[in-house]
Amino acid sequence: MRKYLAVVVMLVVSAGFACSKSTPSATSESSPAAAAASDDGGATAACPDLSADNPFVITIRNMAFEPSCLTASASSSIKIVNADSVDHTFTIDGTQVDVTIAAGQTFNGESAGLKPGEYSFHCKIHSSMTGTITVI
Repeated sequence: MRKYLAVVVMLVVSAGFACSKSTPSATSESSPAAAAASDDGGATAACPDLSADNPFVITIRNMAFEPSCLTASASSSIKIVNADSVDHTFTIDGTQVDVTIAAGQTFNGESAGLKPGEYSFHCKIHSSMTGTITVI
């Protein structure tokens, strides 16, 4: 089960984050905010491209995912570090990615095999913790 979850997490991370609070079907290329970001020379916060990282790393700190948006390769593994003193989950609805990471622990997972696209993720325990991954 743990290995399967790691695979799912990896696929999610491989999908990449889109730095958007929009639904997974929305793309940043069609949004006014994305147009503004490209017009202002990148003055707004950008989502890191972690597609060359294997594994790519997401850290949970101060009740937030770092980074909260990213781009990842579908073939990369994922590492989730819970630096908080409470348990969290890394969950991508509509997929098999749903991992609980105990306080102070690290989850290492294989690629989840997610198809290219944009996926929203969240912590099921703390609903304010959300993010977006773009898988390429």
